[in-house]
Amino acid sequence: MCGITGLLKLKSAEVNVPSYLENMTYALRHRGPDDEGYVLFEGSQAGIFGGKDTSYDAWNSFYKYSPLKQIEEATGDYFLGLGHRRLSVIDLSAAGHQPMCNDAQNIWVICNGEIYNYIELREEMKEKGISFISRSDVEVLLKGYEHYGLRFLDKINGMWSFVIYDMRDNYLIGCRDRFGVKPFYYYKSDEIFAFASEQKALMKLPFQKGINPTAVFDYLACGKIENSDTGLYSGIKELMPSHYFVYDLNTWQFEIKKYYTLSYNKQLGTFKKPSADEAVVQTREKIIEAVNIRLRSDVPVGFCLSGGIDSSSIIGVSQQINVKNNPQQLMGNLVAFTAATDDKKIDESPWAEEVVKMNNLRWYVSNCTADKLFEDLENIIYFQDSPLMHSSTFAQNTVMKTAREQGIVILLDGQGGDELFGGYVPFFIAYYFELLKNFHIGSLMLELSNLKNSPLNFKIFMHHSAKVVLNKILLSKHRNAALKTIHKESKYIHHDLWAENISSLSLSHETSRLELNSLLYDYFVDGYLRNLLRWEDRCSMQYSIESRTPFSDDTGLIEYIFSLPSAYKIHCGRSKYLLRESMKDFLPEAVYRRSDKLGFTTPQTKWLVQSNQELKKIIQEHAMLDNEKFADSNAILQQWDDIFSKQSNSKQIDFVWRYANFLLWRKLNKI
Repeated sequence: MCGITGLLKLKSAEVNVPSYLENMTYALRHRGPDDEGYVLFEGSQAGIFGGKDTSYDAWNSFYKYSPLKQIEEATGDYFLGLGHRRLSVIDLSAAGHQPMCNDAQNIWVICNGEIYNYIELREEMKEKGISFISRSDVEVLLKGYEHYGLRFLDKINGMWSFVIYDMRDNYLIGCRDRFGVKPFYYYKSDEIFAFASEQKALMKLPFQKGINPTAVFDYLACGKIENSDTGLYSGIKELMPSHYFVYDLNTWQFEIKKYYTLSYNKQLGTFKKPSADEAVVQTREKIIEAVNIRLRSDVPVGFCLSGGIDSSSIIGVSQQINVKNNPQQLMGNLVAFTAATDDKKIDESPWAEEVVKMNNLRWYVSNCTADKLFEDLENIIYFQDSPLMHSSTFAQNTVMKTAREQGIVILLDGQGGDELFGGYVPFFIAYYFELLKNFHIGSLMLELSNLKNSPLNFKIFMHHSAKVVLNKILLSKHRNAALKTIHKESKYIHHDLWAENISSLSLSHETSRLELNSLLYDYFVDGYLRNLLRWEDRCSMQYSIESRTPFSDDTGLIEYIFSLPSAYKIHCGRSKYLLRESMKDFLPEAVYRRSDKLGFTTPQTKWLVQSNQELKKIIQEHAMLDNEKFADSNAILQQWDDIFSKQSNSKQIDFVWRYANFLLWRKLNKI
């Protein structure tokens, strides 16, 4: 897990590549405190450099990519530079230093992420006569590309953002993993092309900084961040998951291509016990395999534990692997980390404690409070490169901090389990409409009679159903009026911003898709999961921790689950049927039978009501930063007491929270 940067000078631009590249790379120091490296290109020559944090072993090694000079000594007319910050996880020696090159020194790579099946791929290539000098997964990626080209992407299982400069063809190639676990951002103008793992690195470049109004609306009105490839930062784009770019430096042509598409079963199907039992067995085997290869490490491994089925399953499987194989990084008791809150109604630590007892874990609990939230808020926003959506990011951040304090470098987390297996309330709505649409009335009645087993109740079901129907039948005029009624906070949004973007709103939001697998696909591929992974990446990397998420990036597991019809995802009111049944033997009975859905939840509304004066202070001090007038701070402040008079005003309270976050984000970025 690392940070990558790069800067390409176009035409006759007056840009000091070494200086800007060093500043960009230093901005990502938290992502890789163990090592630092650069390669700069002048004509057909490559200069290899180090920095203040370059490891002693890297300076004194014999590898062809070992640094020779300090980056400050780079004085040539370089047109391209690649920078790297390393968090040492696999092969801690100098052999894992980056940027890394092949034997001929005509292919260079920088990578952020992990290729989990690198051992199998290395052995496969060795049988074909390909040699290796390290135990690094990045060398496997490098040699794989050298011998197979981009077809090698089909073979790798993992998470990554990497860039390769292929001097043989004079191509610069960048690629992001299939589902967006690892970040990748870029800036392109007539003078430069630059990329980095985080936007803060690109903000070190000399271009006009600005804000994307559509992204501001998405955040303030819809609670969405980076809803497309253009986020809040004007000019900075995101390379989307499953895509790569090729920059032909001969013709200066830049092209982005999609290399992977997840297919899914579009059939409802009929639940049949023998087929379900076989699916449960297959699911169990694939989960065990996915977790097993993500335990590969040369540094200590720990586990996030919310008390839900997802994280509890990963711990249960890891404990079995620990007992059977006793891999070095898991020697002794497993160690787990949990966030607890002062609201007993949503505090999940009692559920987590059941998992701790069953697996005899070493357990650390981080207590999250409103005071601590506001104390840490500005720092978290800086590392997130975005305003926070929900205070649950603070809870996740707290867990990561505690883990690092205990010497943990890798954390396994259950992120993606809800999106893969079907854990949210909207999935029930979609499934029930799918049953109705296909005239499976008996199955629908069975499901409705078992609502007690689900996070749904009949009132919520009818409420969501009415929104779906209304969204389909309301004319535009009435729809807009209905949206204003639902979005009471809209009165605080600038009129022009609201009018220009109202067409993007929906009454029913995600439940407008009336087939379960279709909705699961939307969540998994089209943004929802990508946001969760983004927050996870920033929270973990703030503390130089690599977060691994088996349910979010294991291709074999994901493709298998999406190949199954809807009828096997929810059954008898039970969410995540396949996960629940396949992991039954790995879970405490109480966790196996859980029917509620929380997950890193914090009592946000309660906290904000209690600490509303802290929130008010932020808006009073920084409202002048909103010079475009995206929101009416005066109206918010005038109606402050009414807004915070009761927790039932949660939507307006959440809006004020988001606006305060937005103002702090603007302050930190000076835009």
